[in-house]
Amino acid sequence: MKASRILITIIFIILFSKPLLAIQLEFLQGHELTVRFEPPLKGIAEEIVDDYPRIKTNLEKIFNWEMPFRPTVLLIQDKDHIRTFSENPLVVAFAVPEENLIVIDCSRLHIRPHRLDLILKHELVHLILHYHISRPHLPRWFDEGVAQWISEGVAELLVGPQRSLFEEAILTGKYISLNDLKHGFPRDSKGLILAYEESRSFVDFISNRYGREKIFKILNLLRNGNDIHTAFTASLDASLEEIEDRWIRQQHRQTTWLIYLAGHIYEFIFLLGALLTVIGFIRFLIKKRKYTDTDEDEEEDENNEL
Repeated sequence: MKASRILITIIFIILFSKPLLAIQLEFLQGHELTVRFEPPLKGIAEEIVDDYPRIKTNLEKIFNWEMPFRPTVLLIQDKDHIRTFSENPLVVAFAVPEENLIVIDCSRLHIRPHRLDLILKHELVHLILHYHISRPHLPRWFDEGVAQWISEGVAELLVGPQRSLFEEAILTGKYISLNDLKHGFPRDSKGLILAYEESRSFVDFISNRYGREKIFKILNLLRNGNDIHTAFTASLDASLEEIEDRWIRQQHRQTTWLIYLAGHIYEFIFLLGALLTVIGFIRFLIKKRKYTDTDEDEEEDENNEL
């Protein structure tokens, strides 16, 4: 919570103390939201204003909840200002529910060109969840898992590794328990990416095995003031711990070393090729050294005969 308050303070300074940080922000006032942006980002700001009514209507229909709040979207392109308040260098968008605020780092959106409307939808899911559910009742892993599930898998992580860290974690037994992700995610890059993957995987598991309507039943129970353990038991007739155990056991069945190797065959071929190249180069150096030594010995013998 302390870190969150510091983040909000810094963003407030950026928004309202332009001389201090030498940042100029323009704004567009939509009917239902406000977009503040650096001047070069006007096109993106206009796109967000145009997309928001449709996304809002869609989310209200999905959750059957109202979105009476008026969000502010902050678009930043200057990397120095992004580093001022970014929670992690991998994160290019995040929500601050306490302020109904969404921050998007536009300097890196081109790296993996996801559709902007899905990024906005993802962050708005965080806002609607926190508007209707009190923070103590909404674990971080469920918050993030639902946001990725609703927004078709788009996470804030747009510049992370492509390979699945979760597969490796399952094979090695080094996955993170959901209880350890209740209040926040790891700050190191690998731990953070793994936490995102696990969150999405667990929510997918519930939806696929028990039905997507169970996700919304859990959410409505949380909205009514129930804790996560009560919500799971009432919705799935099993404790959160039992569901988590079933999820992990299914991941073990689906992820074997053979399947893992097959899924990463091109990586292993590349590594094998690189290794063979190194071995060949070493053998070349050995042969070259051997020939050099032989030539030197023959020359020395000739000199002795003379």
